[in-house]
Formats: sequence, C-alpha cells, structure tokens
Amino acid sequence: MLEAVRLHVAVLKGGLEDHTYRCNLLLRACARSGATRHADDVLRRMPSPNLVSFNTVLGGHLRHRRPDDALALFRRMPAADSRTWNILIAGLVRNQRHGEAAALFTGMLRGSVTPDDVTFAAVLPCCGLLLGRQVHALAVRVCSWADPVLGTNLARMYAAGGEIYDAEKVFEDMADRDLVAWNALISSYSKLRMGDRGLRLFRQMMVCGTRVDAFTIAAVLDEIAGRSCICGGMQIHSLMIKSDLTGDRFTCNALLNLYSKWGSPADVGKLFDEILEPDPVSWTLLIAAFSLSGRQDEAMETFLRMRISDVRPNSFTFGSLISSFCGTNSFDGAKQFHALILKTGLESDVVVGSAIVDTYSKCGDIMDGMKLFRSLPRKDLVSWNGIICGLAQNGEAAKAMEIFDEMVALDRDDAVPNAVTFVGLLSACSHGGLVGEGLRYFSKILPAYSISPQAEHYAIVIDILARAGLVEEAEAILAASPLQPDAVTWSTLLAACRKHGNLTVARRIAGKLLAGGREDPSPCVLLANLCSAGEEWSRASKIRELMTTGGHEKTPGNSWIEIRGYRHSFSAGLAHHFPDRHSLYDTLQTLQSHSFSLALNLG
Repeated sequence: MLEAVRLHVAVLKGGLEDHTYRCNLLLRACARSGATRHADDVLRRMPSPNLVSFNTVLGGHLRHRRPDDALALFRRMPAADSRTWNILIAGLVRNQRHGEAAALFTGMLRGSVTPDDVTFAAVLPCCGLLLGRQVHALAVRVCSWADPVLGTNLARMYAAGGEIYDAEKVFEDMADRDLVAWNALISSYSKLRMGDRGLRLFRQMMVCGTRVDAFTIAAVLDEIAGRSCICGGMQIHSLMIKSDLTGDRFTCNALLNLYSKWGSPADVGKLFDEILEPDPVSWTLLIAAFSLSGRQDEAMETFLRMRISDVRPNSFTFGSLISSFCGTNSFDGAKQFHALILKTGLESDVVVGSAIVDTYSKCGDIMDGMKLFRSLPRKDLVSWNGIICGLAQNGEAAKAMEIFDEMVALDRDDAVPNAVTFVGLLSACSHGGLVGEGLRYFSKILPAYSISPQAEHYAIVIDILARAGLVEEAEAILAASPLQPDAVTWSTLLAACRKHGNLTVARRIAGKLLAGGREDPSPCVLLANLCSAGEEWSRASKIRELMTTGGHEKTPGNSWIEIRGYRHSFSAGLAHHFPDRHSLYDTLQTLQSHSFSLALNLG
C-alpha cells in the first residue's frame, strides 16, 4: 500500500494525472494493495476516466471488503458493461451480500446488457433451487458453456437443494471437468451422507487420471473415517505420499483424525511427528487418540508438550483430555484438570462443559455432575446425553427419565433425541428394574423419532428382560430382530437362564453360540454350570470335555485400582505376584461371611 501512495504522490507532482493509461496503472496498484481511498481520489481527479478505470476501483473495493463503497461508485458510473456487472455481482456474493447480488442480476436482465458464462457462474452461489433452475434455463439459451466454473456452480446449487440427480446430470454433461468440479460433487455427496457415491466418484476420478489436491484427500478421508476402514485410509495415505501432499497440514489432520479413531496410537504419533508445524487441531487429535485407547498418562504428557511448544489449546483439546479420566478411577486428576479449565475461562464452552459433566458422572460424582450440567449456559445434545447416561450409570433411573422429558419439552433442533439418548434411557430402566418403561421406550418412543433400534439397544432390552426373569420374551425379541445378535447379547441371556434355572432356553442359546464357531468359552462355562446346578452331571462333564478338546480356555480377568496416586493392576491366576496374598484372602473371607450374615439378618 505504501508503494501505491508514493506512486500517487509522484503522479500528482509530475502533472500526469490527466493521462488515462498511466492513471489506470496507478488505480490497479492502489486497488491491489488495498489503498482504495487513494484510488477514489485518483479517479475523481481524472479528467476522462474510462470503463477500465471504474471497473478497477470497483473490484478493489469488493476485494477489500468495502461493498457499500462499491455500490456507491456503481451508482455514480455513467455507463456499465458486462464486465462491470460481473465484477459487482461476484464481489457481493464473496461478501455474503446474496440478496443484493440477486437483485443486481435481475436489474441486469431488465437492461440492455446480456449476461455471459461468468455472470451466471457468479450469481448461482446466491440462488435457491427455484431461482437456480430459472438461471439454468436462461444459461442454456444464451451461454457458450466454455467456462467450467458455470457447470461446477450449477452442480453445487442442485446438490445444496438436495437435487443430487440433477447435479450428477450437470456434471456428466460438462465437456471440461476440472479438479474443482470433481471436488464439488465429492463434497456434496459427503454433505448429503451419500458417501458410497462419493467414493465411487473418487475411484472414477483416479481412472480418468485427474490429479488430486488437499480438498479431494480431506473429503475422502472424512468419509472413510466414519466407516472404520483403516485399510482404505492407508491407501489414501500412500496416495498422499505419491501426490506430495504429506506436508499439507490440512490433509495430515484429516489423516490423523482417521488414525486416531481406528488406528493405533503409535501410527498417530508417527504421522504427527511428520507434520512440520502442528496446529491445535493436530495436537488435539493426538491427545484424542491416546484418550480413546485408554492411555491417559500419554494423553497428559502430550498436553504438556503442547503447552511447552507454545500452542494454545482449544475447547476440543480440553474436552478430549478430561474425557480420558472417565473410567480410570483417577477422579482426583480429573478435578485438578477441571481447575486448570476454570483458569482458562473455557468452562462455559459447550464442548468443554459437556465433557466435564460426562467425566464427573462416570467417575461417580453424579451430584456435582448435575450441578455442573445445570450451570451450563448452553446445552446441546451431547450435554443432555451425557447427563442422562451418567444418571443411568449411577442408578438414578427416575431422574434420567425426568431429564429426558425436560429435553423433549424444549423442542429445539439441538436437543432432538438420538440413538445415544435411548442407550442411556434403556440403561436407566435396566439398572432400575423398570421393565414396562424400558419396553415402552424401545417399542414406541424410539420409533417415534425415526430411530432404527441398533444392536446396543437390543442388548440393553434383553438385559432388562433377563434381569426380570423373562427369558422367553427376551428370546422372542431377539428372534424377531432384523439385526444379527452378537455373542455378548446371547451370553447375557444365557447368564439369565442360569440365574433363573431355565435350562430349556439355555440349551437353545448355547447351541446357537457354539454353532457360530466362536472361540469365547463363556457360553460353555455358563451352560456347564447350569447343568451342574440342575444335577445333570453327565451333560456338564461332556460340555467341559468339549471345552478341553476344542481348546476353549477361559481368559483371566483383569482389574486395577489407584491408591495414593499409584495405579495397581492385577489379573486372576497371578496370585504369586502378591506376597501378602494369604492375609488378603483372610480379609476377603471375613467380608464374605459378614455379608452373608447381614443378608440373613435383613431377611
């Protein structure tokens, strides 16, 4: 800008302000550098400015976000050509003044200026489906269709209006499909949750030999990340290396997102180390990878490295890190980290606040979790789901249902129940023994929100019925399910059969589990114990022989506890690691005897 001002002063001192060509060069320099006030001054001093002069200053105002100045200049112009209209319409669209851009286009049609490819391409981003179709019809009549931008913007317009088939037709009719056109349709498929078509188009793009860029890679990786397709991600990673895109932070973050969800933390760490200048998104994804895999200590170490690197954490960083404390028995650490969040002033952020509520609830402090939930200035669906699931986990079934009713009563777009909401509600009914309420949520309310029951919903309903001894009803629900029940669901029902002594149903379930060729020994163990309880000793013996010959070995259980800041881990069958184990066994025997006596006294 300084050079433009100096040039302006030199022109004035040299007496050259009346030379149109030289002044136009000066106007161009001022417009490009942002010195639009000086450009206005030069334009006023010019004795005979031409259309080039006005168009140059007009473009400068719009490029540097001064649309009001551009409109004022346009109204003062003695004449305007198609380039003038194109500059103004495109500039207003870039400045998010869509209504004025559409009105100008209508005014252009009423005048004597004929729109061209550039005009139609410029106005389409501000068109809805109805106006867009009219623009398309007019473009068919008057355009040469030489500009690929016109076809690309048409396809985007139709896709944004949900008319993906029309978008595909426009794309297929394009004679010259550039990279932007391919990217536009692939991203449109992603937005409309039609990822299969997006991936097919990407493969077609590869067959055609079209080069890819960072936007192509990011769109494809985003789709793959939602499919748990780590192999596909590795293939895209190879393509990134071949296309020399590994240095692009945008694509590397998209790849980090994929690996953090479905890959190993080691892969995420290796990829992270290849990024020259990691941004907050990169650091957050690495922290999330460690958190999701239960490696809380490494997540905290990464956060400390981030602080040392002078990278400012964002709300997602804090949300990912505090969530890593869930289920680790490290509630003191969660509280300390909460104090750090309070110092940063991010506790009112909906992402951070929801994560704090979820952590307190899952760590067993449901009272403070509820207080924190009530203190949130804004609550989204994640916040509501977090407190509902937390209440369910802590046995507060009635309160969980009350919160659900409160959420539904709001009738807000960011508080519409989803599949996770009903996982929490059904879990609450399971822990509270509310068979009728659980079946009502499952059979009536869940379909009312157009939510198809998922495997997890079926598993919890089976647990509700199994706890109540309704094993036949549970078996009937599984038989009618369109989904294939997993081994955990069948095993839950089998355990209920053992508890309630229903050997008939147990045999059918065990047969289905064993027929599936699963290596899990739990069904055999449960069925053998059930046969023993029913004094069917020969059948129990045969089942145990089958376990031995089939190589079904029971996996030892593992657990851990944190005492004085140190986490102790132990496994079943490793008693020799504890030199004081005999004293421990005596204490456990005393506790067991005391519990048994207490149960007898209470009836």
